[in-house]
Amino acid sequence: MSDSDTLLVVYDRGSLAPTRIARAAEANDVELVFLVGAQTLAGGARDRQAEAHTELMMPTLRMLGETIDATGTGEEDLLSLVGAHRPAGVVTFSEFQLESTARLADRIGLPHHRLADLPGITHKDVQRRRFAERGVDAVRVATITDVGQVDAAVDHVGLPAVVKPVRGASSRNTVAVHTPAEAYAFVARALTDDGPGRPRESALMLEELLVGRPTPAPWGDYIAVDCAVSAGRAEAMFVTSKFALAEPFRERGGYGGRSFVEDSLVAEVEALACRAVEAVGVTTGIADVEIKLTAAGPRVIEVNGRLGAWVDDLAVRSGFADPADVAVRAALGRPFEARRRPAPESPIAFHYLLVPPVDAGRVRDIQGVSALRRMPHVERVTVLTAPGEPADWRLGAAANAAAVTGATGSHTDLADTVAALEEVQWITYD
Repeated sequence: MSDSDTLLVVYDRGSLAPTRIARAAEANDVELVFLVGAQTLAGGARDRQAEAHTELMMPTLRMLGETIDATGTGEEDLLSLVGAHRPAGVVTFSEFQLESTARLADRIGLPHHRLADLPGITHKDVQRRRFAERGVDAVRVATITDVGQVDAAVDHVGLPAVVKPVRGASSRNTVAVHTPAEAYAFVARALTDDGPGRPRESALMLEELLVGRPTPAPWGDYIAVDCAVSAGRAEAMFVTSKFALAEPFRERGGYGGRSFVEDSLVAEVEALACRAVEAVGVTTGIADVEIKLTAAGPRVIEVNGRLGAWVDDLAVRSGFADPADVAVRAALGRPFEARRRPAPESPIAFHYLLVPPVDAGRVRDIQGVSALRRMPHVERVTVLTAPGEPADWRLGAAANAAAVTGATGSHTDLADTVAALEEVQWITYD
């Protein structure tokens, strides 16, 4: 029997690949137990997309550690199965499993998000109220669960405003509205439609539109900061600078660790991000914060209670941090080094997303991907779609066409690379 600590990983689609988790665990002499199908702990319905992903990944998970499949298992039986492995810590890298992980951690007495703080971590409307109560940021917001609430929401928030899911990820069903009619039409569709390219929401929020400061292309007017948290105290771990959004609010990826944004503003953003993480009640692990850069200063967009997308890859390749190592150590209550000292001429690592045009409905044809791979500074191209797949912007990241990763030595080279990638004719849409 091994004397190593065991880490329970509540697995689903998320921000860190199982192989990367395993490498960090091995470096820390940690055994892994993967738990899949845990959403039933939070009373969640079956998610066929998640089930398909899990089925695909099961051989890999079993190769990397012990695996527990909670599908169809009662809560007490599951607790018994988990308890047999005597985990010393628990972690998830999936937005979809934050609630089930917190509930499981509470039952077995391991540190994670506290149940009392969970609404402020996972529900963006509650999160906004906590920011205001604790003096972090104040944005007008209203929750909408029925189209009959639109008029009152518009009266309270004002226009223009942003409509987005109360619980959501990856830019799904997020749009700016400028008139009451636009707000009503979008809310009506988002609350009732259910089909390919038409994801249905149970609750939306209307919030004040934060206007970004003028920013030259291809740079974005917002920044993400991933914070490492121990005993309720947050410290900035890695800054992901962003590319300009695709219409209406779709991410085009990010880069790090040197930012196009001035150092003094980055420091201000980091401090605000740490305050936001502490305000919503994250006490251990890693949290990801998005900050809007406005003419009046940085404003909080949202906090996500897990490691951000692409952050580990960008941080490691640029030499600024090792988020996977931090996540493993934090979950086990071990000391960690949030930041590392990069080489003086560290590369600017990037993860750029090629997204469908806003009027696209479906992928017609894909050809010429090799032209993307031949671009200077490009190291890898991952095609994320296929002919016949939906490309509706309402799907957010689920409709992304490709992810391009690489590194450059300067912001000028990075801007040129992005411009060249957007010029390649490799995919067509209907």
